[in-house]
Amino acid sequence: MTASTAAYDGATHHEPAPDGASQDGAGSDLYPGDAGTFDRATRVALVKLLRGPYLDGAADLESWSALRRADPEVRRWLAEVFLTLVVDDSERIAFTQQAQESTDPYPKLLRHISLSLVDSALLLYLRQELAGAAGRGQRAVVGLDEITAQLLPYRSERTTDHSVHAKRIDAAVKRMRDNGILRATPTEDRWEVSPVLKILFPPDRIAGLLAAYEALADPSRSVPADLSTDLPDAGDPDE
Repeated sequence: MTASTAAYDGATHHEPAPDGASQDGAGSDLYPGDAGTFDRATRVALVKLLRGPYLDGAADLESWSALRRADPEVRRWLAEVFLTLVVDDSERIAFTQQAQESTDPYPKLLRHISLSLVDSALLLYLRQELAGAAGRGQRAVVGLDEITAQLLPYRSERTTDHSVHAKRIDAAVKRMRDNGILRATPTEDRWEVSPVLKILFPPDRIAGLLAAYEALADPSRSVPADLSTDLPDAGDPDE
């Protein structure tokens, strides 16, 4: 699925108000010394975008609507700090990405996450579950038992202690939860796979994960220690 970069259909975009007035037309500052031009709702949406891992419009319709109304202005603001906005209107998901670096390096605001091979195997499994559920018109829901069964064959030969591998699986699950890939459900140890995963890993990017997944199962092949990804991160930026 291609993320939308166009204006939100049927929405009226607000141009920045002159003289630092807020976009709601009140013409008053939101706090002493306020020099901003966005209205309060747009600023809240922008903060949620920057805090990450992504803005979920299904859970926060007010911030989603504010973001889509001010789409061009938000994109211009993000560009000032070397960030781009990725939006999928069908899933109501938006997140920021680091702009592609040119020959002139620039400071990075977002963290660059390295994934272990267990992380990568889990991501591929979740991506496949998401695709299968979408084909059936259902949500993708997975449990810890299913995840453990899927990742058990990829235990390192050097790891003879099953508890060590179990801890690695728990750590991988926690990382997916912390970064919004796995959403909590009312049932303990069962999670919904967020649709953001299909935006992060479209078909052309799945091939790389699949190669690593297959290499992990074949001890005769040389595999990298980790993989890098632009996974939206809920942690703090690099120093």
